[in-house]
Amino acid sequence: MLEETKPRPLAATDFTPLDARGARRRLRVSPLYLGLGVIGIVAAVILLYLFAARAVIFNLDPETASVSVGGLSFHIGNNFLLLPGEREVSAEAEGYYPLQTAVTVGRQGTQEIDLVLEPLPGRLEVSSELDEIEVLIDGELVGMAPGAIEEISRGAHVFEFRKYRYFPESREIEIEGLGRTQAAEVSLDPAWGQMEITSEPAGAEVLIDGELVGVTPLTAEVLETGTMLQVAKRGYKTWEDQVFVKAGTSEAHPLIEMIVADGTLEVHSSPSGANVSVGGTFRGTTPARIELSPLSDHRVELFLEGYSTASRTVQVEPEGNSRIDLQLTPIIGRIELTVSPEDAEVLVDGRSVGTGSRTLSLTAREHQLTVRKSGYETNSQAITPRPQHAQSLDISLQTVDQAYWATRPPRINSPVGGGLKLFKPNNTFTMGAPRREPGRRANEAERTVRLERPFYIGTHEITNGQFRQFRGEHSSSAVRGQTLDMDSQPVVNVSWQQAAMFCNWLSRQEGLPPFYIEEGGRVVGRNPESHGYRLPTEAEWAFAARVGASGQAQMFPWDGQVYPPPSIVGNYADESAATIVTFVLTNYNDGYPVTAPVGSFAPNWNELYDMGGNVSEWVSDHYEIQGHSGDPLVDPLGPENGDRYTIRGASWGKGSRAELRLAYRDGGRDGNYETGFRIARYVDRPGVQP
Repeated sequence: MLEETKPRPLAATDFTPLDARGARRRLRVSPLYLGLGVIGIVAAVILLYLFAARAVIFNLDPETASVSVGGLSFHIGNNFLLLPGEREVSAEAEGYYPLQTAVTVGRQGTQEIDLVLEPLPGRLEVSSELDEIEVLIDGELVGMAPGAIEEISRGAHVFEFRKYRYFPESREIEIEGLGRTQAAEVSLDPAWGQMEITSEPAGAEVLIDGELVGVTPLTAEVLETGTMLQVAKRGYKTWEDQVFVKAGTSEAHPLIEMIVADGTLEVHSSPSGANVSVGGTFRGTTPARIELSPLSDHRVELFLEGYSTASRTVQVEPEGNSRIDLQLTPIIGRIELTVSPEDAEVLVDGRSVGTGSRTLSLTAREHQLTVRKSGYETNSQAITPRPQHAQSLDISLQTVDQAYWATRPPRINSPVGGGLKLFKPNNTFTMGAPRREPGRRANEAERTVRLERPFYIGTHEITNGQFRQFRGEHSSSAVRGQTLDMDSQPVVNVSWQQAAMFCNWLSRQEGLPPFYIEEGGRVVGRNPESHGYRLPTEAEWAFAARVGASGQAQMFPWDGQVYPPPSIVGNYADESAATIVTFVLTNYNDGYPVTAPVGSFAPNWNELYDMGGNVSEWVSDHYEIQGHSGDPLVDPLGPENGDRYTIRGASWGKGSRAELRLAYRDGGRDGNYETGFRIARYVDRPGVQP
C-alpha cells in the first residue's frame, strides 16, 4: 500500500520581472573591451589628424634657434605636422631678438617657411690715454671716448677717432653683434709743431684759433693742418693769417709789423640818402659809417640829385670815432601845372600839395606827380624840374569811361587779317518787320531788343584766302563755270559748324578763351563769358546792318524805301547772273555773275561792307520764328538749342523785294553756294567795362 504523501506548506517569494534581470545581464561590459574601444577612438582621431595635417619645415637662421607653434602640433626637430590655416609661430635664440609671426599653412603636401631672426647689436669698449675723443661710425658722430659705444649693428663698419690738435685715425672694425662687447685701443698722434711769434711793437696779444695764448714775443703750438693766427694791439689793426708748422718741428714766423688802426667817421646829411665819396671813391649813402686811415686829411663829398654838392675835410684818430652833419642846399625848379577838372587833387611823391592848377617848386630831380579825383582815371607820371628852363604841364583827367575806351581801339585786326570795327550800341531797337511791310515773311516777327555789351564786328566777310589758313584744303567750288574759289572772294560752301570752329581757331591763335564749347570735334554749346572770336549774334548783325546814326532801322541796304535799288549798290542777282539764277533784277548789272571780291562796293552807313549782298551770312543764333513782346531782350544770344541756325542778308543769287530787305532771314545747317560769314567778338568779359 502506498504511503500517503503530505502536502507542503506554501511560502511567499520576491517578484523579479524578467526584463529587469535581462537588463542587468546586458550592462555588464568587460574592462578589456572598454580599453580597446578608447584606444580605437584615439587611433581614429590620430589617423584623422594625420590625414588632414600638412608637413611644414621651418628653415631657421640661426640654425640653433628653437621654434614653438601655437595650438595642436606634432613635430620632430624643425619639421611639424600642422592643420591648414593661420598659426602663431615664435622663435628665439641667444644673441638674437625673439621672433613672433603668423604663418599660413596651405593644403599642399609639404611647405617650407624661412624664419630669420635679427641679431642683437654689439658694443665697443674704446680705451685711450686721451680724453674727449670724438667717435664716428660710417661718418656719423655716435659718442665720445674713452667709453662704451652702444647699439652698433652687426657687420663691418668704418670707425673714425678724432680730437682737436691730433691727427685723426680711421679703421674698419667687424662688429660681432649678438649682444657681445668688443674692445678697441685708440692712440692719436699729435698734429702740432712749435712757432716763435714776434711783433713790432712787442706786447701784442696772440690768439690761436680765437683763443688767447699770451703776448709777443712767445712760442705757440701751431697745427700742421693749419691754425688761424691773430695778433692784436690797441691802436693798431689786427693782423691775422693762416699758418702751418709740420708736426714735431719748430720754426720762427717773420716779424709781424703792426699797422696803426683806422678811425671811424659817421657821416649824416639832411636830407638823408646822399651818396658819400671820400677821395673820389664811393663809400655809401647817408647815414654812413666809414673807416679812415688816421692822422691824415680826407676830402668827404656828398651828392644828392636835386641838391648842391656838399664837402668837408676831416681827420680821425686811431680807433677814434668822429661825426659830421651836413645840410644839403636844394636846387629848385618850377613847373606851371594846369589841371582839369580844377578840383582834382595833386600829389608829389605821394604827398598831397593841394587841388587844382598851381606852380610846383621842386628839387631838380625826378619826382612822381599824381593827379586824382573820384570818378576819374588817376594820372601818374614822372617829372624832372629844370632850374634853367621854364616848364609847363597840362593834365586833363579822363572819366573812368573815357579812360576805358581810350584803351579799346576803335578798330582791331584778326590773326588772319581783316579788320573789325568797335560798336558801343547802348540802343533799343526792333528786329524783324511789321506785318504790313511789303515782302514781309512769316519768320520776321518783330522783337524788341537792347544791346548794351560793346562788341567788334568784321568790316568784311571772311575770304577764301583767310579761311584756308584754317583749312588749307577747302574749296568754295564753282557754279556753271563761274569760280567761287579765288582768295579774295568770300568763302562759301561752309556749314555753320565749320564757321564756328574757325572762330574758335582764331581765338586760340590770339590766346583768347574760345566762345564755342567743343566736344568730339563739334560745337555743342557757347560760353557767354568769353570775349573770344565768334559769329555775330542776330541782334548784333541786325543792328550793324540796319540801324544808322538816326537810330531807326532801315528797310533796304540803300537809303530810302524804293525797290529796286536806284543805283549799283551791291552784288545781287543781276542780269549777268541770268544764266545761273531764275530771278534777276532787270536793268541792274553789278558786273559779278557770282561772288565779288569782298569790299568791291561802298560800305553801309556803319562802314561795313557787303551787309546787304555778295553772300548771305551765318549768325550765331539757333533759328526760331516766334516774336517777343514785353521788356526788351538785353544782348540776346538766341535759343539755347536747335537743329538749324539763322542766316541773314541777301546774296549774289537773290534779287526779289523780300530777299533784298535787311529784315530778310532764313535758317539752315549745311554749306551752300550763297552763304558765308563774318566774325565778331565782345570787347571784354561781362563786368569789365565801366
